[in-house]
Amino acid sequence: MSVATEIIARAIIRDDGRLLVARERGKTWAFLPGGHVEPGERVESALIRELAEELGTAGRIIGFAGVIEHRYTNRGNAHHELNLIFEAELDGIPISQEDHLEFDWLPIDQIDTTDLRPSALKAVIVSGTRSFWHSWNDAQ
Repeated sequence: MSVATEIIARAIIRDDGRLLVARERGKTWAFLPGGHVEPGERVESALIRELAEELGTAGRIIGFAGVIEHRYTNRGNAHHELNLIFEAELDGIPISQEDHLEFDWLPIDQIDTTDLRPSALKAVIVSGTRSFWHSWNDAQ
C-alpha cells in the first residue's frame, strides 16, 4: 500500500512552565498546534498561517527545534508524517477558531501522564533538546 508523506509544521509554545496543546474535541490525546504545509508553501509561512487560523492570534517563530518522523493508523488508514517542530511565541491570547479543536495550557510537569503525540515529543520538551531527529516509532 502506498502512503503519502505529509509535512506538518508544529509549534512548541511555552508560558510560565506550561505548554500549549491542542485536542480534537472528544479525543483524549493531545498534539502541538500547527498543521499541514501546502504544496509550494514555505514551512515557516505554513506554521504562522496555521497558528493564526487555529488560535486567532499572530505568532512568530523564535527558533527551530527539530524533526520527528511519525507513522500511525487512524480509522484503518496509514499515515506518515514529518513533523518540523519550531519554538514559537504568540502575540495574543489563544482562542480556538476551529469547531473541532480545543486548546489547553498543559503544565510541563504533567507531560509524562498526558497522551501527547507523537510521543517522542515528551522527552524533547522536558529536556529542552534542540536540533533533534527522531525516526518513527511502530508503537503508535
